[in-house]
Amino acid sequence: MQQEDMQKRMLLFFVITSVLLISYSLVSHFLFPQETKKEEVKSQQTQPNNPTPTSGTFDLIITNERQNLDLSQNIKVQTKYGYVEFTPFGGRITSVYIKQYNQDMVDEFSKKNKIFPAEIITSNPNLTRILNFSQYNVTQDKNTITFKLQRDNLEVEKKYTVNDDGTITLSVKTKGIENTSVALLSGISLKSEGSFGHEGAVIKTDKELIKLDKDINQTQTVRGNILWAGEENKYFLQIFAPKGGSNSVNVVPIGKDVTAVLVSISPDFEGFIYSGPKLYSLLGQITDYYKNLWKVDLDLRASIDFGFFGILGKPLFLLLHFFYTYIPNWGVVIIILTILIRIVFFPLNHKSLKAMKKMADLAPEIEKLKKKYAKDPQKLQEEIMKLYAEAGANPMSGCLPILIQIPVFIALYNVLMVTVELKNAPFILWIKDLSDKDPYYILPILMGLSMVAQQWITPSSDKNQKMIMYILAGVFTFMFMNFPAGLVLYWLTNNILGLIQSFIINKTMKK
Repeated sequence: MQQEDMQKRMLLFFVITSVLLISYSLVSHFLFPQETKKEEVKSQQTQPNNPTPTSGTFDLIITNERQNLDLSQNIKVQTKYGYVEFTPFGGRITSVYIKQYNQDMVDEFSKKNKIFPAEIITSNPNLTRILNFSQYNVTQDKNTITFKLQRDNLEVEKKYTVNDDGTITLSVKTKGIENTSVALLSGISLKSEGSFGHEGAVIKTDKELIKLDKDINQTQTVRGNILWAGEENKYFLQIFAPKGGSNSVNVVPIGKDVTAVLVSISPDFEGFIYSGPKLYSLLGQITDYYKNLWKVDLDLRASIDFGFFGILGKPLFLLLHFFYTYIPNWGVVIIILTILIRIVFFPLNHKSLKAMKKMADLAPEIEKLKKKYAKDPQKLQEEIMKLYAEAGANPMSGCLPILIQIPVFIALYNVLMVTVELKNAPFILWIKDLSDKDPYYILPILMGLSMVAQQWITPSSDKNQKMIMYILAGVFTFMFMNFPAGLVLYWLTNNILGLIQSFIINKTMKK
């Protein structure tokens, strides 16, 4: 293989790698979906408080009988983050509104069909009707609401306490449902936040985190020592964690791409509901609180997916948080982190740019050799390699530093795509939400121009290579049009820093 062919193949490799760098996670969502657990997961360890399942199946009773319920008598509890609403019919949660994100965790599907979190579902449809469609007596003491029902031989008391950390403590006492299987509806599919990230059921056992996609067409059962279970998308989580754990969870399809999660519980039980954003610090605080209270590590942070290169993504995420404590602007923090990464890789980038500069300087000599040995390819190859050796140039030295950095770029890309902290977070002027696209496409256009400028100033021994990179700049600009502004800001900053470094290299090597 001649040296020219090898360089062109290496160029093609890195062009393809660059495209994959940006589209990796989006494409993998469709081509490599999360593997669903379709077999039962069994654990040899069980908690002494786990219920013993009885025969029968759960019926959510999705009929007009449910949809015709009058839910106009809702009880609202104001919180530091928004509010929570309950209905006296079944003592169920009808709304969890989070002001910061303008987000109601109870989706429109739930409201339309009147299927709500904290429903008690049994294997006896008549009991399920009474438990969820009956009107309870309500008493309220500040942020604690108690629902009571006495009907025939059935007694129910559901007590909720809405806490400042976003959790809702739930305690249930019953009489008359001892001979049925009992489950709590812990989550219904959340509103989609785009194609990136997992959307569907999530179950945390003492051994692993299990994810089930929301497009299943039959009930899936997961068994084991289950710590909590519910629904998720890339930004939000809606789960129930029973004290003492559970030994089974059913994920039930209830509509097109909509599932409900049922956590098996005893007739008398307690635990907490969390329905809110995947804020790293908040999930850590809740985990620590219940680690002290229940002596079990719920590890709620496991729900944050840092992607394939999570071992790199998590430290980058923590650095973002660290900088934000001192500079409360996520856009500025992204710029600072980009500068830091650029400093870390400065020696590698410096070596790469110097190698490219040497190759560009040797281009005229190589052209002379090509003319001189046009009829003797083997001799041409020998003379080119001799020229490289004399000049201390290595064609591969410009490529390897870039290859080493690719995992870091992918890791940070994943972090910026799943970080709920960027949602509704403003940067400057027209950028009101770093998790959304630039409404005027200013950042993507500047990013494309920076790529063109970077290629214009970067030394190259191949004119065709420069033309390909100019075309790639246009492709990237088009791709980034609808990407989160935070991600585009990172790429733009990285390009500007690369442009500055190339300028310095060119200046110093001319001396």
